[in-house]
Amino acid sequence: MSDLSPQSAGPFILVVDDEAGIRQLCCDVLRRSGFAVEAAADAAVALRRIEAGLSGQGAPVDLVLTDIKMKPVDGLRFLEALRDLSPGLRVVLMTGYPTMETAVRGMQLGARDYITKPFTPVELRALVKEALSGWRPSAPSAEGAPSGEVETLGGLVACSASMRGLLATIRRLAATEASVLITGESGTGKELVARAIHDLSRRASGAFVPVNCSALVDSLMESELFGHLKGAFTGASSRKAGLFQFADKGTLFLDEIGDLALSLQPKLLRVLQEGEIKPVGEVRSVPVDVRILAATHQDLEAGIGSGVFRQDLFYRLNVFHLRIPPLLERRDDILPIARTLLADLGQRMGRGGPMEVSQEGQRALVGHDWPGNVRELKNVLTRAATLASGEVLSEADLALGGGGRSLLASPGGYLYEGLTLDEVERRHILHHLEKFEGNRSHTARVLGINRTTLWKKLSRYGIEDDLDEPEEG
Repeated sequence: MSDLSPQSAGPFILVVDDEAGIRQLCCDVLRRSGFAVEAAADAAVALRRIEAGLSGQGAPVDLVLTDIKMKPVDGLRFLEALRDLSPGLRVVLMTGYPTMETAVRGMQLGARDYITKPFTPVELRALVKEALSGWRPSAPSAEGAPSGEVETLGGLVACSASMRGLLATIRRLAATEASVLITGESGTGKELVARAIHDLSRRASGAFVPVNCSALVDSLMESELFGHLKGAFTGASSRKAGLFQFADKGTLFLDEIGDLALSLQPKLLRVLQEGEIKPVGEVRSVPVDVRILAATHQDLEAGIGSGVFRQDLFYRLNVFHLRIPPLLERRDDILPIARTLLADLGQRMGRGGPMEVSQEGQRALVGHDWPGNVRELKNVLTRAATLASGEVLSEADLALGGGGRSLLASPGGYLYEGLTLDEVERRHILHHLEKFEGNRSHTARVLGINRTTLWKKLSRYGIEDDLDEPEEG
């Protein structure tokens, strides 16, 4: 007998559990709260019911409330199948075995939240209402637009199931003090994820200190991280606090942790284990209260095998692992991210409103492989918005061409082949000056630098005499 109430205009909930008593309890509580509810005894039945809703043969399912420990298919395998069948469908987990690892894995697979058995009717109602916040009846998507809701968190934009699951995981991990290792290709937004964790944590009032380990000089890295005393080494003319001390009561984000010198790795391990540092030249240790978040695009486990990364440090950093999927794996996020970037570009460029992308341009954006991920997307849109003559960017404006890798290409090959980096920058600045008829304030704003920095670059490249600047009132 079906529990379906097709007349209901509200959200429809599917309860999945192999225990009849739990199914009945959840259905009774949720029905009394005004929800339409149906129950399924296993994952296979649930998937058939969800598929029927998608094909119009029943009410579409808006929320799945599922157990984790089920037979013959457990809740995590059910989530994997569900992600393929209906990306973006809201899911809440029920578990009698509340381990953070299991909950995190569930949220990485798209679950919004979890509840621990036994739970009270009040707890269940509150969690379901929270999971359904912002719910609206399903409607067909416009051509070229991704389906599902768009969520934002700090600078992160998510529509795909994988990214929405990542945002849910971020919210959970922010409440802990555990170290987190963030991995992903270059340009996916690893620092944005770290900032979001910090901003949602109890340390939000403290400093967020990002450190690019690959940019630190090996000989000075220890001093930069831990500080030094006056006279500790040649050139140490005064006492200096290290980045760990600046991050005290806050968060230290170690980007490109795979590039950390092997000699410093045991000292970082000591900080994680003991909560104290030893500045260069200091005899006694100094206590610090710092949460460590680390990121890398490298395979640290391969680094362990080759002897360039310590296994014990890896395990300390990798208490929880967040992988940011590349844009290639989450095409539903491309257009929402593009709209957010264009709104920001419109403001920075002094336009009357956000720029838009034509239908053909949208298809080109979604079809591109984005080897540079969000960073590449931002660069493409910035270039297109700068050069476009109108408010709507066409496919030609985006200049994605053959798979989208031709942003810096020309018919004869690479556009800047054989040029030095200085010459590339010189030409880029000169192009913008010509475009804006010598208006240096506008040029500096579009280039993302201040007017003084622009003036120094003009002087360095000998551009100041190339153009006559009009008066700026």
